[in-house]
Amino acid sequence: MSNLTVEEHNSVLVVDSRLIAENLDIKHKNLLGNIEKYRKQIESGLGAIAFQTREFRTKQGNSSKERYAYLTEEQSTFLMTLSRNTDKVVQCKLELVKAFTKAKKLIKEVIPAQAIEIEKLKLQLQVAQAQQQAAVAQERLLAASSALAIINPALPALVLGNPDAVITKTEVIERTVLVNEQGRSKVTFEGLSKTKLAKRYGMKRAKDLVDWLKSIGREDVLKPGLIATSCQYIPIEEISELDRLWAAHRGLRQILIGE
Repeated sequence: MSNLTVEEHNSVLVVDSRLIAENLDIKHKNLLGNIEKYRKQIESGLGAIAFQTREFRTKQGNSSKERYAYLTEEQSTFLMTLSRNTDKVVQCKLELVKAFTKAKKLIKEVIPAQAIEIEKLKLQLQVAQAQQQAAVAQERLLAASSALAIINPALPALVLGNPDAVITKTEVIERTVLVNEQGRSKVTFEGLSKTKLAKRYGMKRAKDLVDWLKSIGREDVLKPGLIATSCQYIPIEEISELDRLWAAHRGLRQILIGE
């Protein structure tokens, strides 16, 4: 079985002169002598011969060099025509033709297919990298959304591009629950104290709030409740309406600094 193989060297298909000598069953130095003998004719018509040098160590440990040549299809074919057509030479010519034909077919069919597959793999890698980057960005966005949701539940939707998201202010609710001897709830008071609502509106005293409520006819929102002691509080469901009336400058209200 022939060991003649063709390889690519500097984008050119070539065969190693050592393999040709081996297939012809001759010494490589004799083949090199023939190449040197006809070197001028070969290089003038078929291009420069790519001579190579390999350094190696002998069995005795001495340093030595080996010279060989990479021959193109035309150069090797011409070289074979210089030999007599013995059985060895004919078989070597045949194997040489087959080796170059196989190599050219590989370049024409297999390598382009491999190039397409490589491009597919590159594209898959780019997609995977993009998906990974998107996942990281999504994770960061979710983390930021969670932080925004603490401030207001509508903020994440607004940031994510929903213009219909409604941002409402989270109310601080005071809740007092009275329980019986069995620990069961009897009554619940939920809302804001007069003092806190007065501060909310920039008033100095709870009495200012009471006076303002009287002036707008909403004294009815003051409900009796219990904390540690009996007090008045405003139910949470009334706060938004009072906010509206206060912002509309309704009733008798103390003018705040800057208004």
